[in-house]
Amino acid sequence: MFDAKIADFAVHVLLQSTVLIAVGLLAARLSGRHKAAIQSAILRVTLIAVLFCPLASLTLSKLGVTDYALLPAWETKQIVPSGTTTISQATSVFPPDTNETTVSRINTTKGMTDPNRVPETGLSSTSIPLTNHTESDLTAPSIAASQPLPNRVSSDRSLPIAGWIVSLIWITGAGILLTKLFLLNRTVIQLRHHSQSANADVQHLCQKTSKMLGLRPPEVIISPCVHSPCLVGPWKPVILLPEQKTLTQSVLRDIFLHELAHLARRDCLFHLLARIATAILFFQPLVWLLLRRLEQIADDVCDDYVIQYGSGRKNYANTLVDFAEKLPSLPLAREAGLAMVSLRSSLSRRILRIMDSSRSLTLRLPAKWVALIVILGISATTSAALIVNTRSTSVVKNETVKEATQPDQDRTVSDMAEVVPRTSPLNTTSKTVPNADTKQKTEASTKSELRFQGRVVDPDGHPIKQATINYTNWDMPNKRILATTNEQGTFSFTIASSDQLYKVLQKGGSFVALADGFGPTVKGAYDCETSGKLRKALLEQNSNSRAPATMLEQLRKRILGGTSTFQLVADDIPLTGRIVNIDGQPVAGAKLQVAKLTGGVDERLDGWEQAAQTTGTDYYRLQQYLGMRLGNDVGGPTLDYLPTTVTDKNGEFIFKGLGRDRIVKLLISGREIETSNVYARTRKGEMIEVPMEARNPSLRKITYHPNSFTFVAGPSQPVEGVVRDSKTQKPMPGVTLQSYHLAGHRMSGWTEGIVHTVSDEQGRYRLEGLPIGRNEVICLSPLDQPYLASKFVAKTEAGSTTLQKNIELTRGIWIEGRAYDKDTGEPIQQGRVSYFAFRKNPYIKTVKGFNGAFLSTRYRLNPDGTYRIPGLPGRGLVGILADGVDSKYQRGRGAEKIQGRQDRMNGFDTYPYFASTFNFHVMSEVNPAEDAKTIKLDFPFESGRSLHIEVVDPEGKPVNEGYYVGMMKAFNTWRRFKGNQLEIKGYQPEEPRRVQVFLEERKLVGYLLIEGKNPTNLKIKLKPWAEITGRFVDKSGIPKANVTIGNVFQTIEDHPEIPSLPPHINQPAGQMVGFTTDENGQFTIIGLVPEKKHHLSATETRKNGIGYYLGEYTIETPLKPGEVRNLGDIQFMPKGAE
Repeated sequence: MFDAKIADFAVHVLLQSTVLIAVGLLAARLSGRHKAAIQSAILRVTLIAVLFCPLASLTLSKLGVTDYALLPAWETKQIVPSGTTTISQATSVFPPDTNETTVSRINTTKGMTDPNRVPETGLSSTSIPLTNHTESDLTAPSIAASQPLPNRVSSDRSLPIAGWIVSLIWITGAGILLTKLFLLNRTVIQLRHHSQSANADVQHLCQKTSKMLGLRPPEVIISPCVHSPCLVGPWKPVILLPEQKTLTQSVLRDIFLHELAHLARRDCLFHLLARIATAILFFQPLVWLLLRRLEQIADDVCDDYVIQYGSGRKNYANTLVDFAEKLPSLPLAREAGLAMVSLRSSLSRRILRIMDSSRSLTLRLPAKWVALIVILGISATTSAALIVNTRSTSVVKNETVKEATQPDQDRTVSDMAEVVPRTSPLNTTSKTVPNADTKQKTEASTKSELRFQGRVVDPDGHPIKQATINYTNWDMPNKRILATTNEQGTFSFTIASSDQLYKVLQKGGSFVALADGFGPTVKGAYDCETSGKLRKALLEQNSNSRAPATMLEQLRKRILGGTSTFQLVADDIPLTGRIVNIDGQPVAGAKLQVAKLTGGVDERLDGWEQAAQTTGTDYYRLQQYLGMRLGNDVGGPTLDYLPTTVTDKNGEFIFKGLGRDRIVKLLISGREIETSNVYARTRKGEMIEVPMEARNPSLRKITYHPNSFTFVAGPSQPVEGVVRDSKTQKPMPGVTLQSYHLAGHRMSGWTEGIVHTVSDEQGRYRLEGLPIGRNEVICLSPLDQPYLASKFVAKTEAGSTTLQKNIELTRGIWIEGRAYDKDTGEPIQQGRVSYFAFRKNPYIKTVKGFNGAFLSTRYRLNPDGTYRIPGLPGRGLVGILADGVDSKYQRGRGAEKIQGRQDRMNGFDTYPYFASTFNFHVMSEVNPAEDAKTIKLDFPFESGRSLHIEVVDPEGKPVNEGYYVGMMKAFNTWRRFKGNQLEIKGYQPEEPRRVQVFLEERKLVGYLLIEGKNPTNLKIKLKPWAEITGRFVDKSGIPKANVTIGNVFQTIEDHPEIPSLPPHINQPAGQMVGFTTDENGQFTIIGLVPEKKHHLSATETRKNGIGYYLGEYTIETPLKPGEVRNLGDIQFMPKGAE
């Protein structure tokens, strides 16, 4: 019967899809949350398998394959009446409706795989099983075709109406959903026809971005009916943009990267297939889950494209938040296209993922991985397809009906072995290094020592004896005592040139004065240095800074106006309070430590409190009201040189030694409670809550308690275990286990190292303070042992006993050497050193938890430029990012010599994460032999090719001082120059360099575009600058105040003829460069390059602190030298507007 066929088919499709989707989702989950590209491939194969499995079932059924015979829920064993039948009638798929007896085959099945087992391949993220299907038949004895069989009593289906009900529901539901999908796609087609094309600049930007990704550019259209950018159309796709006036070029480029990534991946087609699957299989809840996961993973992979090629993680995250804030309802293209942001896009999860820089980015899978996943998917599909529309029939013997079908439950798993290419270890030798030791010693002997002196007084100006003068840094938990005051409160000491602190203080540094009964005070080292050398060096360093002139002037006044007297603050308002658990019970023995201590600019918090209670403020804006700072605000250690306290039996505490009017970031820890950071201030008042970012106040908020407060500590589950050497299984003492990413926190950096412990002599550890949920913990051996870092996940549960986690660390090979300037031989004194193993390195398998186990500050250069870092045998690379040398050395040197570079992603496919060339100044390959103990690898830093440009005034006379832009390619910002020649560093012929000069005192400017293979005789002849004035008005002709007029971001490749705006000589410190309209909308821009076209943009900062794009304006007619042009009332029009 037709209704029975449809009902049976629905049941079997439900069973097949359940098996396939469950296996696919499990495989995707096992592949890891960071491997979006692998998850995408698995889920796509799963979707195709779900759609084509019924067809495979019918095909196999036609071929006579009838394994895994299953009955619908309403099927009962049949007793049929007497009659005659033939063998062909007896083996019909459906039971006979006449008085006949049937004979069936008995089938056995082998080879069904275990869906919970992961194949042992290099593709660890794939868990779709293989099948090895065989069939054996047991056939009943032959029965003559004409032989009559005994009569039996027959009954039809026990629930005959059930088949019709199931059929009707399925056909009706699928019809409605398919019709809805058709109408939505037709609506989008109509929308495309009624939308207008974007302007030429937007189309050009899309074409350029498409070319970078190797794609054929789609058309870009603008519609008021969409609220988020989206890609629509599986065959002739277009990019739909909302009708907004705030899309800057950098935002547009990120949008195009995201949507073009969808196009490159053919996401529209798979989105349509997923929608069809949910329409046809609407009764299957797992298919809706599959659709949801496909959408999420598609967005994740496309987000990775933007991270790799776009404007940066933070800018892109802000763009997503901006669009999400403007969503009034579900986007039109929710079901017919791919929206960049929708109410379904799990924005908070995406933001956290985007900001997680520890992830390695994998945009595309190698072809062999894709082929492997497809093969596994085909195997799983074939296995699931064997659940066909067969039904059990009866073999009649002596008037008794017996069940003749018994499925074989034996299951096997096909083992897989990875073919690993052999690598020949490289016998490395020490690279030649200039002998700088003798030179350094000679120079050191000629340097004079640094002498310091000063005085420490109380709030009333009276001397304090026995106060200590200490050196510390933001990342130092301890202090170095340099001197102690005498009866008169004075101190003096010297730092010899051989002391490592000597070189550190040359670049800055601070001293902190501590005394019992008072709060600490901080001063710059230059304030106490007697010769004035440090003060002079700091002034010279700041004069070459890229900071705005007004900010530099403030710094100059602060440096010149400093004194050597430390005036400590009163400690008369301690922190007091109580720590309780979530049940309100006191927590005895809880420890309170200081992670950071700050004070007001004038040692008062009046200005900070007033600003904290104004609308639109946030954590970052409040920093300008703070002066003294001790400690680090992102993870990091506690300040062990400051006091600590412990709660009593009632959970109460009194915390002294911080000083009045201070903001303290506390670290509160104890048994059975979550370790937490708490902000408080040594000042009476009310609790103040401030968002981390004003533009997204719901993302994270910080609560500042007054001096007296009660804190409720969350629960925790301790983690215990033993740390051992993975090879010898010997216990490892001294291993640090610390939090990497705590549950409930959006970004790992803020919680790095908050919870930590060290293994004892037997390798045992106990980690207390982890919050309830999923926590990531990183294990670090002592710095004198070459063990690779390892990361593990601790899923803690409330009310549970101790969680057991044993750890194994893998011993590596020491990679050591020296970083130095190739030209001078001078050491690179400070910087981060990182090791990466290529993903195909077979020795990676020996390290548990290596992927993602990375701390950028773990291994650093020593003051003499030397370093030591553990690595693995086989291919790897080491990168060094030096501190404070971006104005001297280009990024990514040495990467061109390393095989396997992914040019489109500008990096290497490595563990513990993707090694981007831009993150390092110098990179070098290593390939140690398996039996190596130590290898030598030195890093010469090269400045690259430098060009010199002569600067002369209109009369041809040299110009010796001014501002210029264009020194470095990566950092195109204004800098001060001295001397009549500008230095251009790291020039590459394929990258033209725009250089501009700005001479404020003489009102002169200059412009030069450097291009070609061997530019020579470079000269900039200055001309009198031009000025423009005007009044900014809106569409109604009303002037607008506080509008910032600045640059439209244009790369040198796109518009080399358009110069940049000059620096604003009256720009307030801390603000972005721009020219602001006054209360009447009037503005004046000076320092414009004459004889060039200029392109301006307008932005308005509103009460929420967010800048809104208002439009652009082009000065088509070039200005003449010295011209002052009044533009009158002008309107800035958005791109694409007439």
